[in-house]
Amino acid sequence: MTISHPRSKPLRYILSYVSVLLCVFLTRYSVSGENNLPKEGPYILAPNHIDDVDPVPIAAAVKKPITFLMAQDQAELPWYKAWGPWSYGVLLVNRANVQTSTIKKIQKQINKKERICIFPEGTIKGEGLKEGKRGVAYFAIKNEIPIIPTAIIGTKGIIEKIKKLKRERVKVVFGKPIFVKKGDEEKKITHQAMATLKKMLPADHT
Repeated sequence: MTISHPRSKPLRYILSYVSVLLCVFLTRYSVSGENNLPKEGPYILAPNHIDDVDPVPIAAAVKKPITFLMAQDQAELPWYKAWGPWSYGVLLVNRANVQTSTIKKIQKQINKKERICIFPEGTIKGEGLKEGKRGVAYFAIKNEIPIIPTAIIGTKGIIEKIKKLKRERVKVVFGKPIFVKKGDEEKKITHQAMATLKKMLPADHT
């Protein structure tokens, strides 16, 4: 997958409701904390990351266009996982060497009042909640926009379970916004976001 930009807003609206249908029919899906989402962007969603399909339940829960960031080295996914990011459109990020052009693209989306989804762990590899990277805090502080800790529960290995006709319980929980201001420390805000996420997740996810 070489596309590195979100699709049009109307298409992403439509695909968010396609995501709703997929989640409702293929899983036992629920959402809580929607009242913690600002009515308008920009803001940053900061979810834990346990499976490549995590953006699907997030899109279904928000039901509005989101700009998703995706690690460039994960762009080569099997077709049944790649159709989502390809059809919705993502911003690809080289985690080993973040380009200035990528930062400008993210900033452009924020200037357009987009909702930005950044997985602070940066990977699904490893067990439990991993250490958070500073990208979430960097863009939140730079723009003085809120961070919404977002807990995803039940998606690990979900494709294999669906193939076995098992409707797994999948839940998305939006935590209270973390408000920041210029001058805040990125390390401190990152720690706060990850600590909040940890409290929102069940023990077997941390």
